[in-house]
Amino acid sequence: MTELSGAPAHHDGMPPSLHKPSWSPSDAELVLAAQGGDAASLGVLLERHRPRLFAAALRLVGYRPDAEDAVQETCLLAMRYVGAVRDPSSAGAWLHAILRRACLQHRRRLGGEILTDALPDIIDEGPGPEQHIEQLELREWIWEALERLPDALRVTAMLRYFGSYDSYEEVAGILDVPIGTVRSRLAEVKRKLADALLASAGLLDRDALARKDERERFWTDAIESVVRRGDSDEFVSHFSPDVLVGWPGKEARGRHLLAAEIETDLRDGVYLAPERVLTSGGATVLESRFVNPPESPDHCPPGLALVLLGPHERTSQIRLYLAPKLPRPDP
Repeated sequence: MTELSGAPAHHDGMPPSLHKPSWSPSDAELVLAAQGGDAASLGVLLERHRPRLFAAALRLVGYRPDAEDAVQETCLLAMRYVGAVRDPSSAGAWLHAILRRACLQHRRRLGGEILTDALPDIIDEGPGPEQHIEQLELREWIWEALERLPDALRVTAMLRYFGSYDSYEEVAGILDVPIGTVRSRLAEVKRKLADALLASAGLLDRDALARKDERERFWTDAIESVVRRGDSDEFVSHFSPDVLVGWPGKEARGRHLLAAEIETDLRDGVYLAPERVLTSGGATVLESRFVNPPESPDHCPPGLALVLLGPHERTSQIRLYLAPKLPRPDP
């Protein structure tokens, strides 16, 4: 075996193996790696293009904080939709198209126009982005990054970026806060997550991810136990006796309120079918379908979103939101 001391020295005295290689992966290679689950590759891609993205944003919006916000928005959209890039060799054009969209949204917001969530045409929005990314380590990294946020920011991000009821109006309704509060929270989320992606992409805490999976199974089983057992005792036992229960426009305390709601539904032949469970830290979002009896198909609205805060063994807060549409199926 060749000793390191015997390796030919560079002109500064360091062996060539300790110098940064002149080769670096192309944009296309980084995109393909990210689509295969390598969060670090997406971080490298975004760091490579960030100076040019910022310069372009500064020209478009003319104000440094707004330009920084547009770049952060671009990073988050890239995380979410990298699986849908049709031509990996055009990653730079793809990122700039997202950036232009973010800047346009900003200008429309200042002008008081109604905003949409439409993405640039360069992104393929056919079936697949969410389902494709569901399989990737990149999605796991995003969930780990959410763990570092305060509860209010974390829940807002979970609803907006991963839930079925993700419009500003729906998120505001679920959390019972003004739309302006939702916007300001998401702006803070974007700053923190974009910086975290560039700083630590690919560094996954496997134990934290395992705990997240365990919490999701815990709540899925808890809801399904109501149907299996035909009563609410086991489910309600996971909440603090004085849990704060919130509906749009009102709040009350006591897990007996939950028990009464569930028992009434069971007597009427209504039960919940869990569709999606999102957990991060001490926050959980539960989305379910109401299954109504055949003789009363409109007894309850199509969907229900629950936001739970606190340790999953003794949840201290719950918000209930009756949704006029079904939650999206969980891939």
